[in-house]
Amino acid sequence: MTSIYITENGAYLRKRGGHVIIGRNNEVLLEVPLERVEDVTVVDNVQVSSALATEFLERNIPLSWISSYGKFYGSLVGNGSVDVLKHKKQFELLEQGEFYFKLAQKVVFAKIHNQITVLRRYNRNVLSEEVESSIKNILAVRKNVFLTTDYRELMGYEGIISRIYFSALGSIVTEPFNFDRRTKQPPRDPVNSMLSLGYSMLFNEILSNVISTGLHPYVGFLHRIAKGHPALVSDLMEEWRAVVIDSMVLAIIKRNMIGYEMFDVTDDGCFLNSEARKIFLQVYNKKLRSTNQYLDGKQTYRESLKQQCRKYASAIMHEDLELYRPMELR
Repeated sequence: MTSIYITENGAYLRKRGGHVIIGRNNEVLLEVPLERVEDVTVVDNVQVSSALATEFLERNIPLSWISSYGKFYGSLVGNGSVDVLKHKKQFELLEQGEFYFKLAQKVVFAKIHNQITVLRRYNRNVLSEEVESSIKNILAVRKNVFLTTDYRELMGYEGIISRIYFSALGSIVTEPFNFDRRTKQPPRDPVNSMLSLGYSMLFNEILSNVISTGLHPYVGFLHRIAKGHPALVSDLMEEWRAVVIDSMVLAIIKRNMIGYEMFDVTDDGCFLNSEARKIFLQVYNKKLRSTNQYLDGKQTYRESLKQQCRKYASAIMHEDLELYRPMELR
């Protein structure tokens, strides 16, 4: 199956027979059989024909839009995968509270574990005392995750640790790049620009899986329900942020895959230029196609993301916390 990402301004997507035609001006750039298309993401100004959009709806192929700096606009999805019974169960557990809170604790703990692991891995070469000190501080706060019984306290601990973690990343990032804190909407430096775009791509990936699994994307277990915010997608994404995006951005910098000069800096923020976006999306796709053995045997990260959505659905339908094991790096 193929995930399609379109980043060229002025590009178009059309249907011709049983194929998706991707072109620009009068030139056909790519032709993909519809049965091979799993999801489509377009960046900024890309035209999609109504015939193709209708075909995507009938085939339950998600079509999503994001901005060049990583803002998620929304998705066009069909109703063929909607599972009302799962939606009903999600709302019931939301009212009950206890099951979701215990699940939230497990996911927050796994997220923190993965952040610590990424810091330790990249600090092997840097040998930064600041990073070691940050890890000790994170461990000191983490012990409270399973002690608290309050959502606000849990999110407070997660927030404190995230600030320590991102500050520690600044000691790992090498010149000419620099990074000291997370900034978003808009990102203010190249590292934040790559993180924002990466998180949006990962968000979109998980959204597609949540919808195809029949879950309600706006009913989560960790983040509060809010108008226009697919809370469940944000929740299921937490355990993957450091695993997929943070480690990928650090690798891009370490291997000089994207240069410091490949960013457009304006009063509106800092964004990857068109060449940098192409490279970034290629690296992202390669990452998701690479294999891991952290869950059930050898599988690609894309397969792991799908599997976790299915396991989450099973866990809530059976109200069994043991059926959902958050992803943890080893």
